[in-house]
Amino acid sequence: MNSTAPQSAGQSAEQSASHKLRRELGLRDLVPMQILMVVGVTWAGLAARQGSTHVAFWLLGVLLLLLPVAGVVHYCVKIWPLEGGVYQWTKHALGPFAGFLSAWNFAMWALLVVSALGIQCATSLSYALGPGAAWMENSQGLITALNIGLFTLILLVNIPGLGLGRWVAHFGTAVTVLITLLLIALLFYHPHTSRAHPHVSPQPPFSLGVPALTMLSLNLFSKLTFNALTGLEQVAVFAGETRNAARTILRSAWLAAPVIIVIYMSMAGAMLSYTPADRIDLTGPIPQVLAAAFDTGGSASSSAGLLLGRGAILLLAVATVAQYAIIVAETARLPMVAAWDHLLPAWFTRLHPRYRTPTRSLAVIVVLAVLLCFLATAGSGNQEAFQVLVTCGNVGYAINYLLMFSVPLVAGMRFGPRPGLLLRAACVAGMLVTLVSIVFALIPVVDVKSSGMYAFKIALTTLAANLLGAALYWRGNRVRSRAQR
Repeated sequence: MNSTAPQSAGQSAEQSASHKLRRELGLRDLVPMQILMVVGVTWAGLAARQGSTHVAFWLLGVLLLLLPVAGVVHYCVKIWPLEGGVYQWTKHALGPFAGFLSAWNFAMWALLVVSALGIQCATSLSYALGPGAAWMENSQGLITALNIGLFTLILLVNIPGLGLGRWVAHFGTAVTVLITLLLIALLFYHPHTSRAHPHVSPQPPFSLGVPALTMLSLNLFSKLTFNALTGLEQVAVFAGETRNAARTILRSAWLAAPVIIVIYMSMAGAMLSYTPADRIDLTGPIPQVLAAAFDTGGSASSSAGLLLGRGAILLLAVATVAQYAIIVAETARLPMVAAWDHLLPAWFTRLHPRYRTPTRSLAVIVVLAVLLCFLATAGSGNQEAFQVLVTCGNVGYAINYLLMFSVPLVAGMRFGPRPGLLLRAACVAGMLVTLVSIVFALIPVVDVKSSGMYAFKIALTTLAANLLGAALYWRGNRVRSRAQR
């Protein structure tokens, strides 16, 4: 029992710091936020690349990863309902260094993912505005301008805090659900057809068949499962801003999970109804399917449907901006929490005098995201640049997940009842899927100039980022030790 005493004292200090934050969030806010944070249309496109047997991949992914993540959230959030989420869980169970690396890798993932915002929006615009706008998808100038403008907007939205941010999440999730309903409708109604020219699907949208076990299918499964079905733990970052955090976060994870699976399957099925699996555009798969569904050859009678499709594409781009606004918000909390532990300068702990938000962290993250997007798109095609961005981030996210899954495995009885055998088995399954995803992260699923250079970029970026994170931790630890003397 003595081992829990320092733990309780540490939690009290952290909870006291969290009380400076406004508790804006409830269950009705977190469920839409969970859906928005997990669902990524790119991963639905990746599933569609597998063909109609994507259903088996989704079901296996739920068993091996989504349910284990929900189980870890269920276990950890009851013990540590603290601002910072996985950072707090790993810090208390595995030690401060593990906690810092967890937060560092999550932040790397967030920065690299959101820095692709300009690429995604440019692709959406190229589909929404028609063939004459095809140049937008590969215009570095436009992509840079979009990033600067959109991230300025994201910064301004996040300054007032989650009182406004939760409505951004509500809007983004509502758009995602509406687009999903539209895609479900397009499985049965095909606006581009007539009696003389009926719809012919390139392949069945769904199949209960078992995919052929090949290196390519295993590669797709690892990327699909880890990238698409992770994120239920992310809202725990806002525990200090959530009313009755332990109960609310736990319930939100279990309520959102089945909705997420329905959305993903519907999206992938609709894509396969209109586009051959090997031609799915991984940068903008939803805009691609909507453009194909409502492309009726320009007849006057079909103009309303064409406008509906293009409007849906633009709405989806707005939903992506909303999603990235929440990612920026959660990432900005991590430097603040690490600074509470004196691992980063106290500069990060200073909150807006009125809104009580970490505006300095927000500004730093926005600037870094814009810079990373510019560097990533220089000299590369957008498909390759997008995949490099996302893959480097996901390797970092995988390291964060390995640490998170380790928490119930090493917790024992230090923090309460010993985690059950089922939870520990789920954590092992989750770790195996995560490790496989890291191995296959080095293998591209799009055409690149050099596969070896592609793998080298990802490995070098991940290693350099973690070495930098370790250096910052030890520097902060030395500063903290001197201050305590």
